[in-house]
Amino acid sequence: MKKLFLLCFLLSSLCLQAQMFNDTTFDSKVLRPAYKKNKGPRILIDAGHNNFIAKWGLIQPFIDLSTSDGYKPVIDSLPFTKNYLSKFDIILITPALPFVFGTKKEVGNLITFTKDEMDQLHTWVSQGGSLIMLSEHPPIDVAMTPLLNKFGISSSVGMVSDSLHYDTSYGLTYVVQHTKENGSLSAKHPVLDGNTSGEKINKLATFGGSSIKGDGYVNILPLSPTAKVGKWVGLGPLDQGNSQGLAGPVGKGKLIALSDCNGFTSMYMGKEKKVYAGMQVKPYDWKQFVLNSLHWLSK
Repeated sequence: MKKLFLLCFLLSSLCLQAQMFNDTTFDSKVLRPAYKKNKGPRILIDAGHNNFIAKWGLIQPFIDLSTSDGYKPVIDSLPFTKNYLSKFDIILITPALPFVFGTKKEVGNLITFTKDEMDQLHTWVSQGGSLIMLSEHPPIDVAMTPLLNKFGISSSVGMVSDSLHYDTSYGLTYVVQHTKENGSLSAKHPVLDGNTSGEKINKLATFGGSSIKGDGYVNILPLSPTAKVGKWVGLGPLDQGNSQGLAGPVGKGKLIALSDCNGFTSMYMGKEKKVYAGMQVKPYDWKQFVLNSLHWLSK
């Protein structure tokens, strides 16, 4: 009964803005910043495509962390054009939709990013830009698919669960663990290795995302054979990715794609604080993962 309650609570909470809150216990301080204050790369946080994480303020912990590390993040909502993109060094696209999150269950033929926007973004990355794309469960994975496809990545439709590798304290097989111990953090990549031994990523968990796959990228968050993609609010399953995180070059630029966005937040769901997700959740290393991601993209 407890597991059923938590599952229902998680799914319903994800549909309502009023039940998502930033966890103010998160410590965003960086002891040894990569850059002096306001001297680091410029980060665009996209808010022009119904990006609810940005629009509802749930991206604030990321803003605080990146600012503490010397970066210059800004939220903006203008369309992607050549001149506009040229103002930034890193672009962060949180879950995007062609409608306000929670108002519809299916994307249908609606367009999230125009063809010109996707072309301009791909060109910008290919010429040396750095991009982070964060997807999610349906209907977000459907809405993000055309943009992911532009970069050679396909997405499942559905929510990933793993009957063997999950956080039993949540009682939810949808809280999938990626750890050194279970072998899903064994890839050699700067995002996982960091620059020093103290920056290595040893344990992560995703909190209800979908799956992705793509050739030419390092699979930094591979799924185990026991992972499955199931329906979410009647959508899916469709396809079965082998990953929840990919990283690699795109021309002269770099890309990180994750099929779950919660690692870049620090939130709890519901005023009763029943479900936590993000950088503040121990013993997971999402805070360091985010910093390692920014540092690799900045090189």
